[in-house]
Amino acid sequence: MKRFRFFFLPLVCIFGMALIFTTPSMAEKKKVYKLRMQVLFGPDMMWQYKPFVDFCKDASDGRLIIQPFSGGQLVPDDQMMQACSTGTIDIAGGAGGYWSNAIPLAATEGVLPFALRTITDVNTFYYQRGYLELCREAYAEHNVYYLGPQMVDFAYLMAKEPVRTVNDLKKLKLRAVPNIGKVLGKLGVSAQYFPAGEVYLMISSGQLDGVVYGGSVAAESMSFQEVAPYYMTPSFNPANQNLIMSLKKFNSLPKDLQTILEMATQVENLYLQTVNWNLEFAKRRSMMEKNGLKVVEMDKALVDAMAEKAREFYKDVSKQGPHAKKAVEMMEDYMKEVGYLK
Repeated sequence: MKRFRFFFLPLVCIFGMALIFTTPSMAEKKKVYKLRMQVLFGPDMMWQYKPFVDFCKDASDGRLIIQPFSGGQLVPDDQMMQACSTGTIDIAGGAGGYWSNAIPLAATEGVLPFALRTITDVNTFYYQRGYLELCREAYAEHNVYYLGPQMVDFAYLMAKEPVRTVNDLKKLKLRAVPNIGKVLGKLGVSAQYFPAGEVYLMISSGQLDGVVYGGSVAAESMSFQEVAPYYMTPSFNPANQNLIMSLKKFNSLPKDLQTILEMATQVENLYLQTVNWNLEFAKRRSMMEKNGLKVVEMDKALVDAMAEKAREFYKDVSKQGPHAKKAVEMMEDYMKEVGYLK
């Protein structure tokens, strides 16, 4: 844990000033709050949330205890937002695409395919362009507090066969999260969502030909390289997730613990971004040596075709409500400003 503390020391110092203005009362200092948190990650990846859990405990002097649970342990992953809304769980580390039917803005929150490209894009869009405040406004209507983004990874395609052209892609049956699935559907590609834990068997049995998932760290944790040994680049988008919690529970906490939760969310976001990118290429090399993984660059014509369909999808999303419309406008303005969209 020491390396986490040294790594985040500058960030902690900056936020430490906030605690001066949120000093708890004597009664609040004695009370211990235990919060149950479920995240999307499987048991083998739960170590990645240790900085969040430890920061909450350490910064609160043991008053804020987070009890972490892996994906599906408490509720199905696609029901985590609703579970926070009703108070069934306190905190969820999820992905907005799972509940975009209930919160249309959430279709943009996971980062629209071929929109934002880099870790810096995601952080800037949330923390400097007003997108975090827009998310909080939309989620509050469902009794959920949006703690902040968790830029966990990038989304890559892995398949049984190499994919370089549009025709190569159209031959495949894929697993993908809803946003990416809808973009691929506009290209005539069969792409449906299935729980990640079912995908290995579905590929090995021939029900699927590939999967759009996270980067090499996440892929190796699911052993996808054993059944889908072709790893296509570039990525579809940053695989941005979130930390959300029961709005009622958040409002019931002392102000200093609310601040600590928001601080811990930013610490965890920075950790996830850097740890996964740091391991990305080492894991690729490991899978190349052990499993014969082959990295394949998709043709520019294919990437351009997917980006064009993605822009059609943005228009579809913008029609789903005022928050979604505003989010798409904000994202397109940013893309134009940095040169991603002409």
